[in-house]
Amino acid sequence: MKPCPLVFLALFLAACSVEEPRPVPPEPVPYVPPPSHTYTEPAAAWPALALIETGENPLWFELGPQGPALINSPGTASLLPYTPWPHARFVTGIMIWEDSLVMAVNLDGFLVLGPYPANNARTVLHRAADSTWAPYTVGSFFIWRNQPAALLYRNTFFADLYPVPPRHQVFVLDKTSPVPLGADVPALRSFPPGDAWETEVMRRGPSGYWYYRMREKGLSQNRTAYFRTRDLEGEGVRVSHGAWRNSDFPEGPENIPPLLSALIGDEAMPGGPAFTLRTLSSGFEGMRFFRSAAGENLPRLYAFYREGLALAVLPDGRGLYSRGGDARPFSLPALPPGFVYTGIALLGDRVLATWEEQQGAGIGAAGFLLRNAFL
Repeated sequence: MKPCPLVFLALFLAACSVEEPRPVPPEPVPYVPPPSHTYTEPAAAWPALALIETGENPLWFELGPQGPALINSPGTASLLPYTPWPHARFVTGIMIWEDSLVMAVNLDGFLVLGPYPANNARTVLHRAADSTWAPYTVGSFFIWRNQPAALLYRNTFFADLYPVPPRHQVFVLDKTSPVPLGADVPALRSFPPGDAWETEVMRRGPSGYWYYRMREKGLSQNRTAYFRTRDLEGEGVRVSHGAWRNSDFPEGPENIPPLLSALIGDEAMPGGPAFTLRTLSSGFEGMRFFRSAAGENLPRLYAFYREGLALAVLPDGRGLYSRGGDARPFSLPALPPGFVYTGIALLGDRVLATWEEQQGAGIGAAGFLLRNAFL
């Protein structure tokens, strides 16, 4: 019998009580092999929430106003009303940054999961939060000047809730600051201050260009404009709605890393072999989106790739992994009805998976799990 995982922080102990169960409710880009990464000393400026030692049993964390809290399972998460996703607390994305994993949390800030230098069996969880993020929506999660960055905006459908724009549209995770820092991105200065224009979404297309959508707020016309730029340091050029729409097409199967391509094409893949893939890799800058075959409304896979290892799971947690050879079954713990997984990543031999309770466009409880990967 393996010892129970240890979590070292009084903050989490109060969250460990058992509650009653919830009621059941493009342009091709050649593949570039990932570079090697070395250990970077974790930043002392970020508040450390916990030292975590993972094992066979998953550790479940629920996102709350005071940060993540340890719970027994998603079925014992707090009873939260379903909230439209722009105003719900959930993980909007995972990013590999140096040798850590960074999560952007809607309404909150950043969570950083990194190695603990004094003991390789443990990981350290940091939180860099900013209360001014609420009630704004995280529209994009990307790298800006080698730092994780989040774009905040006012969702048009809830404009009456916040007549005042966010004090900064972009916040970055900086090692010298315990809270996210506001940043000025030159490419977003497409309209003079005071013109009530906000950037809502920004993404890097398969062509390598950055595309972003700006919308006029609080005025009768509520006009929309689309821009493209090669470098966020420079001014954007206005493009058509069609160019903006095409920039979101997944990359074709020819760009999928070979080991991952072989994995999703394996006959043992549940629901296969045609998927769209949301893929995280140490060789990518942020998330990349692929599809394994032509078609629309393909099932979604969450994938992770590093040299010699590929892993892919469906939203229900079923999937496969490969260590350079044959595909083998892999599964995350089963979730209650109405819950789904929304992302997966590996930190060494530990697996991080984000989860949500969903009902249409609404989100109830949300959080993430950590455990040993056992690959």
